[in-house]
Amino acid sequence: MTQISIKEAASRLRSEILTIRGVWAVSHVGNTIIVYIESPEIARYVPKTYLGYPVQVKITGPVMTL
Repeated sequence: MTQISIKEAASRLRSEILTIRGVWAVSHVGNTIIVYIESPEIARYVPKTYLGYPVQVKITGPVMTL
């Protein structure tokens, strides 16, 4: 089985996890998926790995639209 690309893995996780309140964004750098969340409590909903890629959590605090 061929591993999917980091871009595709991040996209799939984004579509699953953005439904959780307090999850702001999903991106990737190198071979790591990054999930931006509002508070540390939300981290329990974020997987440590996804489709073979490590997932890192960044706490941003509240995000307001302009």
